[in-house]
Parts: sequence; structure tokens; C-alpha cells
Amino acid sequence: MKVIIVGAGNVGFTSAEALCKVHDVLVIEKDSVKADNVKSLLNVSVLHEDGSNPKVLKEAIARIDADIILSAVPEDGLNLFICLMAKRIKKSITTVACLRDPDYIIKTSGEGVEGVDLLISPELITAEKITKLAIMENSVTYDYISSMNVAFATFRVDKGHDLIGKVVMDLDIPENCTVVAIYRGDNVIINNETAEIHIDDRICVLGSPETMEAVNKLIGIEKDAKEFVILGASVVGIAVAKAILQSGKKRFVKIIDKDEEACKNAARELSDVIVVNADIVDPMTLRAENVQRADVIISVSSMDERNLLACMAALKFGTSKIITRYSTEEYEEIFKYTGIESIIGYHRVISNEITKNLVFDDNAILIMDHEDEFFFSVTIDNKSILTDHCLGDIGIPYGVRIAAILRDGKMIYPKMDTIFNSGDKILLFTHMVNPVKLSKLLGQKTPLEL
Repeated sequence: MKVIIVGAGNVGFTSAEALCKVHDVLVIEKDSVKADNVKSLLNVSVLHEDGSNPKVLKEAIARIDADIILSAVPEDGLNLFICLMAKRIKKSITTVACLRDPDYIIKTSGEGVEGVDLLISPELITAEKITKLAIMENSVTYDYISSMNVAFATFRVDKGHDLIGKVVMDLDIPENCTVVAIYRGDNVIINNETAEIHIDDRICVLGSPETMEAVNKLIGIEKDAKEFVILGASVVGIAVAKAILQSGKKRFVKIIDKDEEACKNAARELSDVIVVNADIVDPMTLRAENVQRADVIISVSSMDERNLLACMAALKFGTSKIITRYSTEEYEEIFKYTGIESIIGYHRVISNEITKNLVFDDNAILIMDHEDEFFFSVTIDNKSILTDHCLGDIGIPYGVRIAAILRDGKMIYPKMDTIFNSGDKILLFTHMVNPVKLSKLLGQKTPLEL
């Protein structure tokens, strides 16, 4: 397909990087430095113009006969305008708007309003992930695929938890979920049915969102998370605060930010939240605000450096859970070096959302937090050696876990006697898999990322 991306900032660049692997991409960017950066680093065409100009837009759409336009400029209003203009220029074009402010969320064509076909809000997706991590005490990672209504979460097993010493196949976990992998130090155990749970294991589970709550309780909750401190009155910070307060339990939330206007805005939107105008990277401020009492500290300012410093200061308090995010991909290793487990990369959120919606059609794909790990779905046919065979009779390549089967709208978590049918959509988790062997198993090519 032919894709136009308007804007080459963080969102636009990451989107172009994901899409250019399988589509022809034209990036429109008025800033010469950003335009040159995209041209030198990615296999895309670049137009150094203002993408919000209807004339430029019309010429670009005609130039490549575009199938999709994704607008990712910093101004949400312009993104909506660009999509509306593109639809007027070419009615059949698929329009995607990237939005930061929830106030700009509008009805899409799927809801009966012509103009914008798809809205992508990395901020709101990040806020949803952070909220789930915050209220599920044992979770360290969380992802959700809305098209399949399945969640993917990793849970930490600390000293004293109820599962220690038990074997995976003997765990009393709900039927509508499965243990996909166990992380133990640098090792990943995929064939884990007979694995015994150890202290400090990380258990990766796939299932319905409701199941994740049940697994969290199964592991054992030493103390309910009731006090939350959010460092940064950003869009994400405000969205997380709202979600925590609406989560069904009585919880205490405090937001701290150095920006006075941001604090005033947060106070207007959040009547049940204490808002403090102070520096989030000042240890004296954090101590004065009794941050050490918090069950969860969430650092979501708009600057990576401040989030990093705030987390390092929070680590000294011995808080059981710290959640943070970073915007620049180059900061990933630095954040991981701190030892904080719940780190959400803005570029990874964007990349996953783009690939889920615009790259693999109805086949969802997630790039996991660990290197060379993917979660994706494939519809099998008679070319696959899986078809008409039991799971227990098939030689599954190393690094592959068939986590679930989507059949007739129902999710099936396979056992050794489960038979695969042609037309089944299978959900796979892979870790450092040989793509050639995986292709032979599926009877088709695997996603390019693998």
C-alpha cells in the first residue's frame, strides 16, 4: 500500500519506521532538520512542505495515489483537519489521526461519522497500561489487544508468595488463560508445564483482562495498593489519576509538578486529587510530601531526564513499585540500568499500535519488552503441518509457544490433545525463534520483524 505520513516528530518517525518495512511511505515534514533526519535514516520518500496546506496535501495524494494518510503533527486540531481534508480530496483514502489530548477524541467512521477512520492516542494507551500496572500489585508489564479482547501481563513472584515451589501445570489458574513463559534471570522457559516456580521468577500470562486480576490475586497480595503518587501533571498523569480513582476501590492519589499552570489544570480536572506545585526531582520535596509512604510511584513528566532523576530519587525510599515512561528510544537502556521493571517506552507503544492497525491487517503483533520476542497471530490453512493434528503430536520449534486459538469467535487455550483446524487463528509467542523453522510450521511466511 501507499502511505503518507504528515509530521516527522517522535510519533511520525516511529510510524514511518514501522510502516516502511512493508509499505511505500511518503513523509511530509516542513522542518528541514527533521526532514533530513528521516531521509537519511529510513527507506522513505520525503517531501519538505507543510502537510496542513490543502494544496500540498492534494499534490502528495495524487503523486503516489495514496491508500492511507497518517497525520502526526504536534497539534491535535491540525491532525483532525488534515484527515478531513484528505477525505475530501480522495474519498476512499484511509485516514488516521494521532492525538495527544483526550478532549480531541471524536467519533470515527466506524461509529458512523465520515472523516477520520482511526484515532491513535499513544498518551491514552500509555495511561491505560500504567493504570493496569499500578492497581495490579504483582504485575510488572501489561499489554492489551482490543481486537481479540486478550491481555498479556507479566507478574513478579517475590519471597513469601503462595506460588513458590509449585509446578506450573498444578497451578489453580483460571481456565481462560495460560502461562506463556517464565523469566528466570537471563533464562526464558517456554515449555514450562513442569517448571517449578522460584523466588524472583517473572510469570508471563495470556488471557482475558478479567483473568489478569484473578492471577494477580492468585500470586498473593501482601498489601493492597491504596496510595499513589504521580510525578508529572501531564496528559498521561491526569489520565492515570482519573482511571485510578474510577477503578472501583477507594484510593488516594497525589500529583506533583513544578509547572504552576499544569498544576492548576490538574486541580480543575481532578477534584478528588491533591495537587502539589513542587519540583519532582528534588529529594527534599519528595520527602516533605511523604512520597516514601506511597504504595506506587508513577513518573510521567514530559521530559525523560526528569523522569529518570525522579525514579532514582524514589528508589532511595524503598517503594515497592515504581512505574515510569520514556519518550526517546535511546533512553531505553539507561532506564533499564536503574533496575526499575515497569518502564513503558513511548516509541514501543506507537510501533505496536501502528503494526496492529496498519501493517498486518487482522493479524495482531506485539513487539515485547525483551529482545527478539514477539507475540502475533496467524490464520492457518491446509499448508500448515498443524492442521488436523494434536498439539502433542507436533514438533514445535525451539522458542515457539502456541498460546491460544481463536475459533468461531471463541478463545481456546490449547492442551496436548487439542486438534488444530484449517481456518484457526493461532496466537503465538516467540523468543529468539528460527524464522525458517517457524515458516515451515505455519506453512507461510512469518512477519518481517522476525
